[in-house]
Amino acid sequence: MNIFLFVVSTRIILILILILLVLFYFRIKFFKLKIDFIDRKSENRSRFKLKEINGIIHFHTVYSDGSGRIEDLIKTAKELKADFLVSSDHNTLKPKVDGLEGYYDGLFYFAGEEINTEFGHFLALGIEKEIKRGNYKDVLSEIKKQNAAGIICHPHNWWTPWKNFKVKGYDGIEIINLDSQWRGMSPLYMIAVIFTYKINSFYALHFLSHKPVKTIKFWDSVQKHKNMKTGIASADAHSNVKVTRKKRVKFPKYSELFSVARTHVILDEKPSGKVAGDKKKITEAIKKGRCFFAFDMFGIPKGFYFGAESSDGKKYFSGDYINAAEINFVVKNLDKNDKKNVIIFAGIDINGRKNPYKINLFRNGKKIFSSKNTDFIYEINDFSKEPKPEPKSNFYRVEIDVYFGRKKITYLYSNNIEIYG
Repeated sequence: MNIFLFVVSTRIILILILILLVLFYFRIKFFKLKIDFIDRKSENRSRFKLKEINGIIHFHTVYSDGSGRIEDLIKTAKELKADFLVSSDHNTLKPKVDGLEGYYDGLFYFAGEEINTEFGHFLALGIEKEIKRGNYKDVLSEIKKQNAAGIICHPHNWWTPWKNFKVKGYDGIEIINLDSQWRGMSPLYMIAVIFTYKINSFYALHFLSHKPVKTIKFWDSVQKHKNMKTGIASADAHSNVKVTRKKRVKFPKYSELFSVARTHVILDEKPSGKVAGDKKKITEAIKKGRCFFAFDMFGIPKGFYFGAESSDGKKYFSGDYINAAEINFVVKNLDKNDKKNVIIFAGIDINGRKNPYKINLFRNGKKIFSSKNTDFIYEINDFSKEPKPEPKSNFYRVEIDVYFGRKKITYLYSNNIEIYG
């Protein structure tokens, strides 16, 4: 009798486990998180009429240790509705030498270079001549000579970390680097990615959207007066995982990594269609911090804006420096005697009913204000009373958190505006 009960109970347990596995499989198979955007007219957004283009920065091809041909990856990026594409093969600019830079049915491609230095890998954007691997100072000097942008790659990647956080002269930092996002996950999440990738790659790769707290803390700490450091998102795609000595697997696919996170560049006018000029415009915008970055896998950001304005109509955007001592303005629709130093605006066209969200304003790396499911206006009444480090500078940026039920994802990050004086 006991044996009979044991057999029956064992079978029941096995059936329950099987049912749970089936349910888990279908949950993964049909898992999808998408932000619902709405069409609306924002009075505040209309103040900031600039052109936004989204780009995929930092990926490797057959010119170094990637598995993809540039011609094929351009086609992939076009299908994913990217506006520009920047490769960064290791220690070579051969794609440019081979004449591949240019426009491809509206998509702009140009080559950058990931350069080895004694401190780690350094990304050069907007260069015209190949730069040889070498010591940091020499590499940076060559980048500056070409009026290009120098970006610290994956600073906290345990596999290839940046080794000197006191260096000066660089223009920016990879805040989101998908290779680092992968390596920064706990072993449990890594296992989840590996075992669920074939079932639903979106489910597997959505784990890459975790917030890189350590890198953001570093980013906030190095903002200096009249010398802000730009943050960007990089794919760092290879699609070329070594399994054995001779066998490699195209994992994850370029099309999947190209969809996860992108850098969105803000321009004063639409790209002209001329390679040299547009390459310079994009590079200069990134150097200045006139950009933001987001996990586009949950939806390409719609209607995002972040800026400030004075009563004389002068507008400021991320990457701008505002001398508060010279500003004494009255904001429209406020009492004429109520003088303000700076008014900061931010918003995005997310449907807060379906996807609750918060826009968080940070000052010098600390959250000071939030708005829930709506745009915000933040007023600085008396800048002299605002807490700030020497030389009397404050750096303001925003992050947007989006909620999917109980799950929170920090979806979007802006660059900084400096207010000083």
